[in-house]
Amino acid sequence: MKRKINILFAVIIAVFLILWYLGSLTMSSAYKDAVVLLAGCGIVCVLYILNRLIIFRKKFELAMRHILENNFQTGISLPGNDEFSFLAQKFNDVVDRINKYDRLREDRVDILNKQLSILNRNIINGVMLLDQQSGRVKINKAAQEVFEVNQDELSIDSVIKLEANSEFNKLYYEIVNRRANTIAADIELFLPVLRAKAAVSLKMFAIKDKDEKLNSILCVFTKA
Repeated sequence: MKRKINILFAVIIAVFLILWYLGSLTMSSAYKDAVVLLAGCGIVCVLYILNRLIIFRKKFELAMRHILENNFQTGISLPGNDEFSFLAQKFNDVVDRINKYDRLREDRVDILNKQLSILNRNIINGVMLLDQQSGRVKINKAAQEVFEVNQDELSIDSVIKLEANSEFNKLYYEIVNRRANTIAADIELFLPVLRAKAAVSLKMFAIKDKDEKLNSILCVFTKA
């Protein structure tokens, strides 16, 4: 950017000198002074605009870098009444709106987590949530009682890699490979915790996002 500014400035000076030289052949001293004054004003204006553009660009890039790092407590401070100050203010308005929605999202997630925590402690059916994004299995209190274990989280791999879980794995891959969205079966399910096992009446549900991509698998069961 600095190199481009220097080239533009050199071009402006060169054009001014050429015009002044050509005009000096016919213009009076007063006209030449007027040309010099106008050219000087033009150069000052161009330099001012370029300086404001450079400042705006640097601050904009810094603010965008913060946003990409999930830091929304940012903005552009650019005092003045020109177009760059106007753009900076509009950018700050957008950041304020993002902050507002981010706080609403955090509040809703916090409330949802509290609701799920209460359900997890009080629902009478065993529930296991196989989160495909994190690769973890979350187990509610009732499910822990069915298997007589005291562990509320496992890895999905630790469950499906058990050779004894061939029945469960068959149902699991029916969901993963999109051959079914809901499955019900009576099976013997094993957990890699103290060789825990139980005969259960199991229902599996595919939970997908708005793009129909599998997000998680919900398993609800009771003792068979």
